[in-house]
Amino acid sequence: MKYKMLATDMDGTLLNEQREIDKENIEAIHEYRERGGRVVICSGRSPLSTKWIANTIGLKGEPIIAYNGAVILDENGEISEQSVFQHDHLMSFWELCEGEGIYAHFYEGDTLLVPTETKWNKNWIENNILSFEKTGANLEERESFRSKCKVKMVDDFYRYVRSNQPVITKIAVFNDEGKLADFSKTIDKQVGGMEISSSFNFLNLEISPAGVSKASSLVKLGDTHDIHISQIAAIGDNFNDSLMLSAAGLGIAMGNAPDEVKELADQVTGSNHEAGVAQAIRRFLLE
Repeated sequence: MKYKMLATDMDGTLLNEQREIDKENIEAIHEYRERGGRVVICSGRSPLSTKWIANTIGLKGEPIIAYNGAVILDENGEISEQSVFQHDHLMSFWELCEGEGIYAHFYEGDTLLVPTETKWNKNWIENNILSFEKTGANLEERESFRSKCKVKMVDDFYRYVRSNQPVITKIAVFNDEGKLADFSKTIDKQVGGMEISSSFNFLNLEISPAGVSKASSLVKLGDTHDIHISQIAAIGDNFNDSLMLSAAGLGIAMGNAPDEVKELADQVTGSNHEAGVAQAIRRFLLE
């Protein structure tokens, strides 16, 4: 088998527009696994969210990359590696957000730390642990997963960091006024220690600790399993997948990906409403 591992993004890739997973995608994933391939979820989603997805589509026993590479889960769903923000960088970043009037929230394990209730954090638990009614979710298991997610209001972030010494692995930033392209440059200049990407072309920012990306964690995971990056295929649809698509032995862009992302990939498959993951597996990995 030329490509021994497939890393797949979730939103806009394996998930369709209704945030369900098409039967064709699930079937193709298992065809690939039956031939000896490993399938790794590689997502900006939380560890619990990615585990829930893995369980729902029968990927128990596979490693997972969560929070855009900041967390790697082993085959048992336990954290094998984790990258966290330094607290002084968090303080500087929060000060910058306050000064610029920019909203950000922080991920502490499977708890979302929010400064105030907004449209960007409302229904977060339901959006984090998706319903998957058409995909065939186990309803009791879904509620169990949702019960482990928490949203915590933190109105004094400085005090919270000083008192609790939180282990924060991801930051998300949102803004409706077109400020985030410039804001990302300001973060780079004034804060440091942060890796900035965007999954929606500056409608939001996804921030990881410095040096952390889906690509870097995929290389580490491959090394753990004695699989060179040249033997790994990766599939994704957005800007936070760019490094992964460039680094992988075979980078596959979804049909719904922006042109700039497609240009970085080796191949382009169908869109996420055309079961593009299944198309890619059957066309490029099972041949």
